[in-house]
Amino acid sequence: MNNISEKRYREALALLRQQQVRITPQREAILRLLVSSKSHPTAEAIFSEIQDNFSGISIATVYNNLRLFKRLGIIQELTYGNEPGHFDFAQVRHFHVVCQNCGQVVDVYYPDLGKIERLAENLTGYQTIGNNIEVYGICPDCQRKLAASATDSAPSNF
Repeated sequence: MNNISEKRYREALALLRQQQVRITPQREAILRLLVSSKSHPTAEAIFSEIQDNFSGISIATVYNNLRLFKRLGIIQELTYGNEPGHFDFAQVRHFHVVCQNCGQVVDVYYPDLGKIERLAENLTGYQTIGNNIEVYGICPDCQRKLAASATDSAPSNF
């Protein structure tokens, strides 16, 4: 974990302590994984990653901790259609680009997401409290795979 991630991890632990949440080794492992992950893991992926280090841990323990972290504002859950939720340790405002083929989620940092909220306020009269912007497309890996499969299935001109 780099220095920034370590700092964010310690800040999240401090928030848990402030809320009088017991810091268990399993809770620490889940939080550490979320802080250091760039892949927006699902609960199942988190469980798979840490289960070897914690005999007897259940998927329910992972879900319970994710619900707690979400309730405290430490993480956010990203849901896309019928796909399982992805979890994001988001301390810096950003939006997401989602591959509609494989489900990969990538963070995009835009310097002034507040402009979008101010625009929405001006157009609607709403008082905004946040946003969740998602852009959909096909990731570079899937583009290559789709192009290769199209080439492979093209009729041959002998």
